[in-house]
Amino acid sequence: MQLKGKWKIIGIIVFVLLLTTIVTASPGGEARTHYGMLSLLPPIVAILLAIMTKEVIPSLFIGLWVAGTMLASGNPIVGFGKSVETLWENLGDPWSARIVLTSLTMGGLVGVMRVGGGIDAVVQWITSRIKTVKGAMIATQLAGFIIFFEDYVNTLVVGTTMGPINDKHKISKEKFSYIVDSTAAPIACIAGISSWIAYMVGQIGSQFTQLDISYSPYLAYFRSIPFIIYNIIALVLLTYVILSQRDMGPMLAAERRARSTGKLLRDGAQPLINMNKDELKPEENCPKRLINFILPLASLIGLILVLMLTTGGWPKESFATAMGESSSSVALVWGSFGALVITILFYWAQGVAPLKRLFSGYIQGMQSIFVGTLILIFAWGIGAAIKQVGTAAFIVGATEGILSPQFIPIITFIAGALISFSTGTSYGTMAVLMPIVAPLVHGTSISAGMDPMTFMIPTIGAVFAGAVFGDHCSPISDTTIMSSMFTGADHIDHVNSQAPYALLAAVGALGGYIGVAIGLPAVVNLIIAAGITLGLFRVLSKPIMEHGQEQLKSNINS
Repeated sequence: MQLKGKWKIIGIIVFVLLLTTIVTASPGGEARTHYGMLSLLPPIVAILLAIMTKEVIPSLFIGLWVAGTMLASGNPIVGFGKSVETLWENLGDPWSARIVLTSLTMGGLVGVMRVGGGIDAVVQWITSRIKTVKGAMIATQLAGFIIFFEDYVNTLVVGTTMGPINDKHKISKEKFSYIVDSTAAPIACIAGISSWIAYMVGQIGSQFTQLDISYSPYLAYFRSIPFIIYNIIALVLLTYVILSQRDMGPMLAAERRARSTGKLLRDGAQPLINMNKDELKPEENCPKRLINFILPLASLIGLILVLMLTTGGWPKESFATAMGESSSSVALVWGSFGALVITILFYWAQGVAPLKRLFSGYIQGMQSIFVGTLILIFAWGIGAAIKQVGTAAFIVGATEGILSPQFIPIITFIAGALISFSTGTSYGTMAVLMPIVAPLVHGTSISAGMDPMTFMIPTIGAVFAGAVFGDHCSPISDTTIMSSMFTGADHIDHVNSQAPYALLAAVGALGGYIGVAIGLPAVVNLIIAAGITLGLFRVLSKPIMEHGQEQLKSNINS
Protein backbone atom coordinates (compact mmCIF):
# COMPACT_ATOMS: atom_id res chain seq x y z
CA MET A 1 0.00 0.00 0.00
CA GLN A 2 1.41 3.43 -0.96
CA LEU A 3 2.19 6.04 1.71
CA LYS A 4 -0.75 8.21 0.65
CA GLY A 5 -3.10 5.26 0.96
CA LYS A 6 -1.74 4.39 4.40
CA TRP A 7 -2.39 7.91 5.71
CA LYS A 8 -5.89 7.74 4.25
CA ILE A 9 -6.61 4.54 6.17
CA ILE A 10 -5.16 6.00 9.38
CA GLY A 11 -7.30 9.11 8.91
CA ILE A 12 -10.43 7.00 8.51
CA ILE A 13 -9.65 5.04 11.69
CA VAL A 14 -8.99 8.21 13.71
CA PHE A 15 -12.17 9.83 12.38
CA VAL A 16 -14.29 6.81 13.23
CA LEU A 17 -12.88 6.59 16.77
CA LEU A 18 -13.39 10.35 17.32
CA LEU A 19 -16.94 10.12 15.99
CA THR A 20 -17.64 7.19 18.28
CA THR A 21 -16.14 9.05 21.24
CA ILE A 22 -18.21 12.18 20.60
CA VAL A 23 -21.52 10.48 19.88
CA THR A 24 -21.41 7.91 22.68
CA ALA A 25 -19.75 10.05 25.37
CA SER A 26 -21.80 10.03 28.57
CA PRO A 27 -21.35 12.85 31.13
CA GLY A 28 -22.09 10.45 33.96
CA GLY A 29 -19.76 7.79 32.56
CA GLU A 30 -22.59 5.25 32.28
CA ALA A 31 -22.90 3.06 29.21
CA ARG A 32 -25.99 3.49 27.06
CA THR A 33 -28.55 0.73 26.87
CA HIS A 34 -28.97 1.10 23.10
CA TYR A 35 -27.09 2.80 20.27
CA GLY A 36 -29.58 2.91 17.40
CA MET A 37 -28.06 3.24 13.95
CA LEU A 38 -24.62 3.70 15.52
CA SER A 39 -24.68 -0.01 16.38
CA LEU A 40 -24.01 -0.70 12.68
CA LEU A 41 -20.67 1.10 12.87
CA PRO A 42 -18.44 -1.71 14.28
CA PRO A 43 -19.27 -4.37 11.66
CA ILE A 44 -19.30 -1.82 8.82
CA VAL A 45 -15.89 -0.46 9.86
CA ALA A 46 -14.41 -3.95 10.15
CA ILE A 47 -15.76 -5.14 6.79
CA LEU A 48 -14.86 -1.99 4.83
CA LEU A 49 -11.37 -1.77 6.31
CA ALA A 50 -10.77 -5.45 5.54
CA ILE A 51 -11.77 -4.89 1.91
CA MET A 52 -9.75 -1.67 1.58
CA THR A 53 -6.57 -2.86 3.29
CA LYS A 54 -6.81 -6.61 2.66
CA GLU A 55 -5.57 -6.98 6.25
CA VAL A 56 -8.22 -8.93 8.12
CA ILE A 57 -6.89 -9.11 11.69
CA PRO A 58 -6.19 -5.37 12.16
CA SER A 59 -9.54 -4.53 10.54
CA LEU A 60 -11.42 -6.85 12.87
CA PHE A 61 -9.66 -5.36 15.87
CA ILE A 62 -10.47 -1.78 14.79
CA GLY A 63 -14.14 -2.76 14.53
CA LEU A 64 -13.86 -4.39 17.93
CA TRP A 65 -12.20 -1.25 19.31
CA VAL A 66 -15.05 0.90 17.98
CA ALA A 67 -17.57 -1.34 19.75
CA GLY A 68 -15.45 -1.28 22.92
CA THR A 69 -15.35 2.52 22.82
CA MET A 70 -19.13 2.62 22.54
CA LEU A 71 -19.48 0.29 25.53
CA ALA A 72 -16.96 2.43 27.47
CA SER A 73 -19.19 5.52 27.15
CA GLY A 74 -17.02 7.06 24.46
CA ASN A 75 -13.66 6.49 26.15
CA PRO A 76 -11.30 5.01 23.50
CA ILE A 77 -8.62 4.12 26.07
CA VAL A 78 -11.02 2.07 28.19
CA GLY A 79 -12.56 0.80 24.96
CA PHE A 80 -9.19 -0.56 23.87
CA GLY A 81 -8.94 -2.50 27.10
CA LYS A 82 -12.48 -3.82 26.69
CA SER A 83 -11.57 -5.00 23.19
CA VAL A 84 -8.62 -7.02 24.43
CA GLU A 85 -10.72 -8.37 27.28
CA THR A 86 -13.40 -9.49 24.82
CA LEU A 87 -10.78 -11.47 22.89
CA TRP A 88 -9.58 -13.47 25.87
CA GLU A 89 -13.10 -14.01 27.17
CA ASN A 90 -14.17 -15.54 23.87
CA LEU A 91 -10.99 -17.58 23.56
CA GLY A 92 -11.59 -18.88 27.09
CA ASP A 93 -15.09 -20.06 26.20
CA PRO A 94 -15.01 -23.89 26.10
CA TRP A 95 -16.73 -24.05 22.70
CA SER A 96 -14.30 -21.56 21.13
CA ALA A 97 -11.29 -23.25 22.72
CA ARG A 98 -12.36 -26.60 21.28
CA ILE A 99 -12.75 -25.13 17.78
CA VAL A 100 -9.30 -23.49 17.97
CA LEU A 101 -7.76 -26.74 19.15
CA THR A 102 -9.54 -28.63 16.38
CA SER A 103 -8.25 -26.25 13.71
CA LEU A 104 -4.66 -26.50 14.92
CA THR A 105 -4.89 -30.28 15.26
CA MET A 106 -6.35 -30.61 11.77
CA GLY A 107 -3.50 -28.52 10.41
CA GLY A 108 -1.10 -30.84 12.21
CA LEU A 109 -2.87 -33.93 10.85
CA VAL A 110 -2.57 -32.68 7.27
CA GLY A 111 1.12 -31.93 7.92
CA VAL A 112 1.67 -35.52 9.07
CA MET A 113 -0.19 -36.84 6.03
CA ARG A 114 2.03 -34.73 3.78
CA VAL A 115 5.21 -36.00 5.40
CA GLY A 116 3.97 -39.61 5.35
CA GLY A 117 3.04 -39.51 1.67
CA GLY A 118 -0.71 -39.94 2.23
CA ILE A 119 -1.66 -36.71 0.44
CA ASP A 120 0.64 -37.44 -2.50
CA ALA A 121 -0.82 -40.94 -2.80
CA VAL A 122 -4.42 -39.77 -3.14
CA VAL A 123 -3.41 -37.02 -5.56
CA GLN A 124 -1.74 -39.58 -7.80
CA TRP A 125 -4.75 -41.91 -7.57
CA ILE A 126 -7.43 -39.29 -8.23
CA THR A 127 -5.53 -37.36 -10.89
CA SER A 128 -5.08 -40.59 -12.81
CA ARG A 129 -8.90 -40.83 -12.98
CA ILE A 130 -10.00 -37.19 -13.10
CA LYS A 131 -8.90 -35.91 -16.46
CA THR A 132 -10.64 -32.52 -16.60
CA VAL A 133 -11.04 -29.35 -14.58
CA LYS A 134 -14.79 -29.93 -14.52
CA GLY A 135 -14.28 -33.41 -13.12
CA ALA A 136 -12.13 -32.06 -10.28
CA MET A 137 -14.78 -29.48 -9.40
CA ILE A 138 -17.60 -32.03 -9.50
CA ALA A 139 -15.59 -34.37 -7.24
CA THR A 140 -15.08 -31.51 -4.78
CA GLN A 141 -18.77 -30.66 -4.78
CA LEU A 142 -19.78 -34.29 -4.28
CA ALA A 143 -17.36 -34.56 -1.35
CA GLY A 144 -19.14 -31.57 0.20
CA PHE A 145 -22.52 -33.22 -0.34
CA ILE A 146 -21.35 -36.44 1.28
CA ILE A 147 -20.14 -34.72 4.45
CA PHE A 148 -23.50 -33.09 5.12
CA PHE A 149 -23.83 -33.61 8.86
CA GLU A 150 -21.58 -30.77 10.08
CA ASP A 151 -20.38 -27.60 8.32
CA TYR A 152 -17.10 -27.41 10.23
CA VAL A 153 -16.25 -31.01 9.39
CA ASN A 154 -17.14 -30.25 5.78
CA THR A 155 -14.69 -27.36 5.45
CA LEU A 156 -11.99 -29.24 7.36
CA VAL A 157 -12.13 -32.47 5.38
CA VAL A 158 -13.05 -31.26 1.89
CA GLY A 159 -10.70 -28.28 2.04
CA THR A 160 -7.66 -30.26 3.12
CA THR A 161 -8.18 -33.42 1.09
CA MET A 162 -9.38 -31.98 -2.24
CA GLY A 163 -6.84 -29.16 -2.32
CA PRO A 164 -4.07 -31.05 -4.12
CA ILE A 165 -6.50 -32.28 -6.79
CA ASN A 166 -7.76 -28.74 -7.45
CA ASP A 167 -4.18 -27.46 -7.52
CA LYS A 168 -3.25 -30.16 -10.03
CA HIS A 169 -5.94 -28.95 -12.43
CA LYS A 170 -5.08 -25.24 -11.97
CA ILE A 171 -8.32 -24.32 -10.25
CA SER A 172 -7.91 -20.97 -8.53
CA LYS A 173 -8.03 -20.83 -4.76
CA GLU A 174 -10.94 -18.41 -5.08
CA LYS A 175 -13.00 -20.98 -6.99
CA PHE A 176 -11.94 -23.85 -4.73
CA SER A 177 -12.92 -21.95 -1.57
CA TYR A 178 -16.26 -21.00 -3.16
CA ILE A 179 -17.10 -24.65 -3.84
CA VAL A 180 -16.14 -25.69 -0.30
CA ASP A 181 -17.99 -22.79 1.35
CA SER A 182 -21.12 -23.39 -0.72
CA THR A 183 -21.38 -27.01 0.41
CA ALA A 184 -20.90 -26.28 4.13
CA ALA A 185 -23.57 -24.23 5.94
CA PRO A 186 -26.09 -24.35 3.04
CA ILE A 187 -26.02 -28.17 3.15
CA ALA A 188 -25.97 -28.59 6.95
CA CYS A 189 -29.04 -26.39 7.35
CA ILE A 190 -31.27 -28.39 4.99
CA ALA A 191 -29.84 -31.88 5.52
CA GLY A 192 -32.64 -33.00 7.84
CA ILE A 193 -30.11 -34.78 10.06
CA SER A 194 -27.13 -32.69 11.14
CA SER A 195 -25.56 -30.97 14.11
CA TRP A 196 -27.69 -27.89 13.33
CA ILE A 197 -31.03 -29.59 13.81
CA ALA A 198 -31.29 -29.51 17.62
CA TYR A 199 -30.65 -25.79 17.70
CA MET A 200 -33.04 -25.03 14.85
CA VAL A 201 -35.81 -27.25 16.16
CA GLY A 202 -35.24 -25.81 19.63
CA GLN A 203 -35.77 -22.30 18.30
CA ILE A 204 -39.05 -23.39 16.71
CA GLY A 205 -40.18 -25.38 19.74
CA SER A 206 -39.69 -22.55 22.23
CA GLN A 207 -41.89 -20.26 20.14
CA PHE A 208 -44.56 -22.91 19.59
CA THR A 209 -44.70 -23.47 23.37
CA GLN A 210 -45.12 -19.77 24.09
CA LEU A 211 -47.74 -19.40 21.36
CA ASP A 212 -49.57 -22.56 22.50
CA ILE A 213 -49.17 -24.18 19.07
CA SER A 214 -49.64 -27.95 19.26
CA TYR A 215 -47.53 -28.79 16.23
CA SER A 216 -44.35 -30.86 16.06
CA PRO A 217 -41.33 -28.51 15.93
CA TYR A 218 -39.30 -31.08 13.99
CA LEU A 219 -42.11 -31.54 11.47
CA ALA A 220 -42.31 -27.75 11.16
CA TYR A 221 -38.58 -27.65 10.41
CA PHE A 222 -38.88 -30.49 7.92
CA ARG A 223 -41.75 -28.77 6.14
CA SER A 224 -39.80 -25.49 6.09
CA ILE A 225 -36.94 -26.96 4.02
CA PRO A 226 -38.52 -26.06 0.63
CA PHE A 227 -38.81 -22.49 1.95
CA ILE A 228 -35.12 -22.26 2.89
CA ILE A 229 -34.84 -20.95 -0.63
CA TYR A 230 -31.42 -19.29 -0.45
CA ASN A 231 -29.64 -22.52 0.50
CA ILE A 232 -31.26 -24.53 -2.28
CA ILE A 233 -30.61 -21.87 -4.92
CA ALA A 234 -27.00 -21.38 -3.80
CA LEU A 235 -26.45 -25.11 -4.42
CA VAL A 236 -28.25 -24.99 -7.77
CA LEU A 237 -26.11 -22.04 -8.83
CA LEU A 238 -22.93 -23.80 -7.76
CA THR A 239 -23.84 -26.85 -9.84
CA TYR A 240 -24.57 -24.72 -12.89
CA VAL A 241 -21.35 -22.75 -12.46
CA ILE A 242 -19.33 -25.96 -12.44
CA LEU A 243 -21.13 -27.59 -15.37
CA SER A 244 -21.17 -24.46 -17.54
CA GLN A 245 -17.54 -23.51 -16.83
CA ARG A 246 -18.58 -19.88 -16.77
CA ASP A 247 -17.77 -17.22 -14.19
CA MET A 248 -18.19 -13.52 -13.54
CA GLY A 249 -16.51 -10.64 -11.78
CA PRO A 250 -13.43 -11.33 -9.63
CA MET A 251 -13.99 -15.09 -9.93
CA LEU A 252 -13.69 -14.91 -13.71
CA ALA A 253 -10.43 -12.99 -13.44
CA ALA A 254 -9.13 -15.47 -10.87
CA GLU A 255 -9.98 -18.52 -12.97
CA ARG A 256 -8.47 -17.02 -16.12
CA ARG A 257 -5.33 -16.16 -14.18
CA ALA A 258 -5.04 -19.71 -12.84
CA ARG A 259 -5.73 -21.39 -16.18
CA SER A 260 -3.41 -19.17 -18.24
CA THR A 261 -0.51 -18.61 -15.84
CA GLY A 262 -0.84 -21.43 -13.31
CA LYS A 263 -1.02 -18.90 -10.46
CA LEU A 264 -3.61 -20.26 -8.06
CA LEU A 265 -3.33 -17.09 -5.96
CA ARG A 266 -2.94 -13.50 -7.14
CA ASP A 267 0.38 -11.80 -6.66
CA GLY A 268 0.56 -10.44 -3.12
CA ALA A 269 -2.17 -12.72 -1.79
CA GLN A 270 -1.94 -13.91 1.81
CA PRO A 271 -3.31 -17.46 2.07
CA LEU A 272 -4.53 -18.51 5.51
CA ILE A 273 -2.74 -21.85 5.23
CA ASN A 274 0.42 -22.94 3.47
CA MET A 275 0.90 -26.65 3.03
CA ASN A 276 3.53 -26.28 0.30
CA LYS A 277 6.48 -25.88 2.66
CA ASP A 278 9.60 -27.87 1.82
CA GLU A 279 9.56 -29.25 5.37
CA LEU A 280 6.30 -31.05 4.56
CA LYS A 281 7.47 -32.82 1.44
CA PRO A 282 7.80 -36.59 1.88
CA GLU A 283 11.22 -38.15 1.49
CA GLU A 284 12.11 -39.43 -1.97
CA ASN A 285 11.91 -43.09 -0.93
CA CYS A 286 8.59 -42.64 0.92
CA PRO A 287 6.00 -45.11 -0.46
CA LYS A 288 2.85 -43.50 -1.89
CA ARG A 289 0.23 -45.93 -0.53
CA LEU A 290 -3.45 -45.06 -0.90
CA ILE A 291 -4.23 -46.66 2.47
CA ASN A 292 -2.11 -43.92 4.07
CA PHE A 293 -4.76 -41.44 2.97
CA ILE A 294 -7.85 -43.58 3.42
CA LEU A 295 -7.16 -44.66 7.01
CA PRO A 296 -6.56 -41.13 8.42
CA LEU A 297 -9.62 -39.75 6.62
CA ALA A 298 -11.82 -42.69 7.63
CA SER A 299 -10.57 -42.38 11.21
CA LEU A 300 -11.35 -38.67 11.26
CA ILE A 301 -14.86 -38.93 9.82
CA GLY A 302 -15.71 -42.12 11.68
CA LEU A 303 -14.55 -40.85 15.07
CA ILE A 304 -16.33 -37.53 14.65
CA LEU A 305 -19.56 -39.21 13.57
CA VAL A 306 -19.47 -41.77 16.41
CA LEU A 307 -18.63 -39.10 18.99
CA MET A 308 -21.40 -36.85 17.74
CA LEU A 309 -23.88 -39.69 18.16
CA THR A 310 -22.44 -40.58 21.58
CA THR A 311 -22.61 -37.01 22.91
CA GLY A 312 -26.18 -36.86 21.63
CA GLY A 313 -27.32 -39.87 23.68
CA TRP A 314 -27.12 -42.70 21.14
CA PRO A 315 -27.98 -45.60 21.32
CA LYS A 316 -30.64 -44.68 23.90
CA GLU A 317 -31.80 -41.95 21.55
CA SER A 318 -32.59 -42.45 17.87
CA PHE A 319 -30.00 -41.66 15.22
CA ALA A 320 -31.76 -38.44 14.16
CA THR A 321 -32.31 -37.26 17.74
CA ALA A 322 -28.75 -38.06 18.77
CA MET A 323 -27.33 -36.23 15.77
CA GLY A 324 -29.45 -33.21 16.55
CA GLU A 325 -28.59 -33.20 20.26
CA SER A 326 -24.87 -33.82 19.74
CA SER A 327 -22.01 -31.58 20.82
CA SER A 328 -20.21 -31.02 17.53
CA SER A 329 -17.29 -29.09 19.05
CA VAL A 330 -16.53 -31.93 21.51
CA ALA A 331 -16.76 -34.49 18.71
CA LEU A 332 -14.50 -32.39 16.48
CA VAL A 333 -11.70 -31.99 18.99
CA TRP A 334 -11.81 -35.61 20.20
CA GLY A 335 -12.11 -36.95 16.67
CA SER A 336 -9.27 -34.85 15.26
CA PHE A 337 -6.95 -35.79 18.13
CA GLY A 338 -7.89 -39.46 17.80
CA ALA A 339 -7.30 -39.44 14.05
CA LEU A 340 -3.95 -37.72 14.57
CA VAL A 341 -2.75 -40.36 17.04
CA ILE A 342 -3.95 -43.21 14.82
CA THR A 343 -2.23 -41.69 11.77
CA ILE A 344 1.11 -41.15 13.50
CA LEU A 345 1.16 -44.67 14.91
CA PHE A 346 0.07 -46.18 11.58
CA TYR A 347 2.75 -44.33 9.62
CA TRP A 348 5.42 -45.10 12.22
CA ALA A 349 4.56 -48.82 12.21
CA GLN A 350 5.04 -48.89 8.42
CA GLY A 351 8.32 -47.04 8.64
CA VAL A 352 7.29 -44.47 6.02
CA ALA A 353 9.04 -41.77 8.07
CA PRO A 354 10.90 -41.54 11.40
CA LEU A 355 8.81 -40.55 14.42
CA LYS A 356 10.78 -37.30 14.75
CA ARG A 357 9.94 -36.42 11.13
CA LEU A 358 6.25 -37.13 11.70
CA PHE A 359 6.17 -34.87 14.76
CA SER A 360 7.98 -32.21 12.74
CA GLY A 361 5.24 -32.45 10.12
CA TYR A 362 2.67 -32.06 12.89
CA ILE A 363 4.30 -28.84 14.15
CA GLN A 364 4.75 -27.43 10.65
CA GLY A 365 1.14 -28.23 9.84
CA MET A 366 -0.09 -26.38 12.91
CA GLN A 367 2.10 -23.38 12.10
CA SER A 368 0.69 -23.24 8.58
CA ILE A 369 -2.81 -22.68 9.91
CA PHE A 370 -1.98 -20.32 12.77
CA VAL A 371 -2.91 -17.07 10.95
CA GLY A 372 -6.32 -18.42 9.97
CA THR A 373 -6.93 -19.48 13.57
CA LEU A 374 -6.09 -15.98 14.77
CA ILE A 375 -8.62 -14.51 12.35
CA LEU A 376 -11.22 -16.88 13.74
CA ILE A 377 -10.52 -15.65 17.29
CA PHE A 378 -10.78 -11.99 16.29
CA ALA A 379 -14.01 -12.69 14.39
CA TRP A 380 -15.52 -14.22 17.54
CA GLY A 381 -14.40 -11.14 19.48
CA ILE A 382 -16.14 -8.65 17.23
CA GLY A 383 -19.18 -10.92 17.08
CA ALA A 384 -19.51 -10.76 20.86
CA ALA A 385 -18.96 -7.00 20.89
CA ILE A 386 -21.57 -6.16 18.28
CA LYS A 387 -24.03 -8.33 20.16
CA GLN A 388 -23.49 -6.11 23.19
CA VAL A 389 -24.05 -2.88 21.23
CA GLY A 390 -27.28 -4.29 19.76
CA THR A 391 -26.53 -4.43 16.02
CA ALA A 392 -28.96 -7.27 15.37
CA ALA A 393 -31.68 -5.75 17.57
CA PHE A 394 -31.51 -2.47 15.63
CA ILE A 395 -31.80 -4.19 12.24
CA VAL A 396 -34.78 -6.23 13.45
CA GLY A 397 -36.49 -3.15 14.87
CA ALA A 398 -35.98 -1.25 11.62
CA THR A 399 -37.71 -3.98 9.62
CA GLU A 400 -40.70 -4.50 11.90
CA GLY A 401 -44.17 -3.15 11.22
CA ILE A 402 -45.21 -5.25 8.22
CA LEU A 403 -48.68 -6.38 9.21
CA SER A 404 -49.72 -8.52 6.24
CA PRO A 405 -48.72 -12.11 7.06
CA GLN A 406 -47.94 -13.00 3.43
CA PHE A 407 -45.15 -10.41 3.30
CA ILE A 408 -43.51 -11.46 6.56
CA PRO A 409 -41.36 -14.23 4.95
CA ILE A 410 -39.71 -11.85 2.49
CA ILE A 411 -39.12 -9.18 5.17
CA THR A 412 -37.76 -11.89 7.47
CA PHE A 413 -35.30 -13.06 4.82
CA ILE A 414 -34.05 -9.51 4.18
CA ALA A 415 -33.67 -8.82 7.91
CA GLY A 416 -31.94 -12.15 8.45
CA ALA A 417 -29.53 -11.56 5.57
CA LEU A 418 -28.59 -8.12 6.93
CA ILE A 419 -28.13 -9.40 10.47
CA SER A 420 -26.13 -12.47 9.52
CA PHE A 421 -23.86 -10.56 7.16
CA SER A 422 -23.25 -7.85 9.76
CA THR A 423 -22.67 -10.22 12.65
CA GLY A 424 -21.25 -13.28 10.86
CA THR A 425 -23.39 -15.69 12.88
CA SER A 426 -26.23 -17.86 11.67
CA TYR A 427 -27.15 -19.18 15.13
CA GLY A 428 -27.23 -15.66 16.56
CA THR A 429 -29.44 -14.48 13.72
CA MET A 430 -31.88 -17.32 14.32
CA ALA A 431 -31.95 -16.55 18.04
CA VAL A 432 -32.74 -12.88 17.38
CA LEU A 433 -35.30 -13.30 14.61
CA MET A 434 -37.35 -16.33 15.60
CA PRO A 435 -38.81 -14.86 18.83
CA ILE A 436 -39.93 -11.80 16.85
CA VAL A 437 -41.28 -13.13 13.57
CA ALA A 438 -43.03 -16.24 14.91
CA PRO A 439 -45.37 -14.28 17.23
CA LEU A 440 -45.71 -11.63 14.50
CA VAL A 441 -46.91 -14.03 11.82
CA HIS A 442 -49.10 -15.83 14.38
CA GLY A 443 -50.80 -12.65 15.53
CA THR A 444 -51.29 -11.09 12.10
CA SER A 445 -52.62 -14.36 10.68
CA ILE A 446 -55.25 -14.65 13.43
CA SER A 447 -56.23 -11.00 12.91
CA ALA A 448 -56.64 -11.66 9.20
CA GLY A 449 -58.74 -14.77 9.87
CA MET A 450 -56.10 -17.13 8.45
CA ASP A 451 -54.57 -20.38 9.68
CA PRO A 452 -51.36 -19.26 11.48
CA MET A 453 -49.41 -22.19 10.01
CA THR A 454 -50.07 -21.01 6.43
CA PHE A 455 -47.24 -18.48 6.58
CA MET A 456 -45.60 -19.74 9.75
CA ILE A 457 -43.76 -22.52 7.88
CA PRO A 458 -42.46 -20.21 5.09
CA THR A 459 -41.42 -17.65 7.72
CA ILE A 460 -39.44 -20.29 9.61
CA GLY A 461 -37.72 -21.21 6.35
CA ALA A 462 -36.98 -17.53 5.69
CA VAL A 463 -35.33 -17.20 9.12
CA PHE A 464 -32.97 -20.07 8.34
CA ALA A 465 -32.29 -18.87 4.78
CA GLY A 466 -31.47 -15.33 5.88
CA ALA A 467 -29.26 -16.65 8.68
CA VAL A 468 -27.25 -18.83 6.29
CA PHE A 469 -26.70 -15.99 3.79
CA GLY A 470 -24.28 -14.24 6.13
CA ASP A 471 -22.76 -17.48 7.35
CA HIS A 472 -22.05 -18.24 3.71
CA CYS A 473 -20.38 -14.98 2.66
CA SER A 474 -19.76 -12.57 5.56
CA PRO A 475 -16.05 -11.74 6.02
CA ILE A 476 -16.43 -12.26 9.78
CA SER A 477 -18.30 -15.58 9.59
CA ASP A 478 -16.40 -18.49 11.13
CA THR A 479 -17.30 -20.89 8.32
CA THR A 480 -16.29 -18.35 5.67
CA ILE A 481 -12.95 -17.93 7.45
CA MET A 482 -12.50 -21.69 7.83
CA SER A 483 -13.26 -22.17 4.12
CA SER A 484 -10.46 -19.71 3.30
CA MET A 485 -8.24 -21.36 5.89
CA PHE A 486 -8.51 -24.97 4.76
CA THR A 487 -8.45 -24.26 1.03
CA GLY A 488 -5.36 -22.04 1.31
CA ALA A 489 -7.13 -18.96 -0.07
CA ASP A 490 -6.60 -15.30 0.67
CA HIS A 491 -9.58 -14.54 2.88
CA ILE A 492 -10.55 -11.21 1.31
CA ASP A 493 -10.13 -12.63 -2.19
CA HIS A 494 -12.44 -15.48 -1.21
CA VAL A 495 -15.06 -13.07 0.10
CA ASN A 496 -14.81 -10.66 -2.85
CA SER A 497 -15.08 -13.41 -5.47
CA GLN A 498 -17.86 -15.33 -3.72
CA ALA A 499 -20.05 -12.36 -2.79
CA PRO A 500 -21.50 -11.80 -6.31
CA TYR A 501 -22.64 -15.43 -6.42
CA ALA A 502 -24.20 -15.21 -2.96
CA LEU A 503 -25.99 -12.01 -3.97
CA LEU A 504 -27.37 -13.66 -7.13
CA ALA A 505 -28.75 -16.53 -5.04
CA ALA A 506 -30.23 -13.98 -2.62
CA VAL A 507 -31.91 -12.08 -5.46
CA GLY A 508 -33.39 -15.33 -6.72
CA ALA A 509 -34.56 -16.16 -3.19
CA LEU A 510 -36.34 -12.82 -2.99
CA GLY A 511 -38.22 -13.76 -6.18
CA GLY A 512 -39.17 -17.04 -4.54
CA TYR A 513 -40.50 -15.28 -1.44
CA ILE A 514 -42.57 -12.99 -3.63
CA GLY A 515 -44.10 -16.19 -4.98
CA VAL A 516 -44.79 -17.21 -1.38
CA ALA A 517 -46.62 -13.92 -0.82
CA ILE A 518 -48.73 -14.51 -3.93
CA GLY A 519 -49.58 -18.00 -2.72
CA LEU A 520 -47.77 -20.09 -5.34
CA PRO A 521 -46.77 -23.70 -4.58
CA ALA A 522 -43.35 -24.26 -3.03
CA VAL A 523 -41.95 -26.04 -6.08
CA VAL A 524 -43.02 -23.14 -8.32
CA ASN A 525 -41.32 -20.67 -5.99
CA LEU A 526 -38.09 -22.66 -6.24
CA ILE A 527 -38.37 -22.75 -10.03
CA ILE A 528 -38.88 -18.98 -10.08
CA ALA A 529 -35.90 -18.42 -7.77
CA ALA A 530 -33.67 -20.74 -9.80
CA GLY A 531 -34.79 -19.12 -13.08
CA ILE A 532 -33.97 -15.63 -11.83
CA THR A 533 -30.59 -16.61 -10.43
CA LEU A 534 -29.45 -18.72 -13.37
CA GLY A 535 -30.79 -16.20 -15.89
CA LEU A 536 -28.88 -13.35 -14.27
CA PHE A 537 -25.76 -15.46 -14.03
CA ARG A 538 -25.96 -16.40 -17.70
CA VAL A 539 -26.21 -12.74 -18.69
CA LEU A 540 -23.46 -11.52 -16.36
CA SER A 541 -21.01 -14.40 -16.82
CA LYS A 542 -18.55 -15.35 -19.54
CA PRO A 543 -16.88 -18.63 -20.46
CA ILE A 544 -13.61 -19.11 -18.60
CA MET A 545 -11.91 -20.36 -21.74
CA GLU A 546 -12.78 -18.24 -24.78
CA HIS A 547 -11.43 -18.99 -28.25
CA GLY A 548 -8.77 -21.35 -26.99
CA GLN A 549 -5.83 -21.04 -24.68
CA GLU A 550 -3.71 -18.79 -26.90
CA GLN A 551 -6.50 -16.27 -27.33
CA LEU A 552 -7.09 -16.35 -23.59
CA LYS A 553 -3.43 -15.59 -22.89
CA SER A 554 -3.58 -12.72 -25.35
CA ASN A 555 -6.63 -11.28 -23.59
CA ILE A 556 -4.96 -11.60 -20.16
CA ASN A 557 -1.77 -9.93 -21.29
CA SER A 558 -3.66 -7.07 -22.91
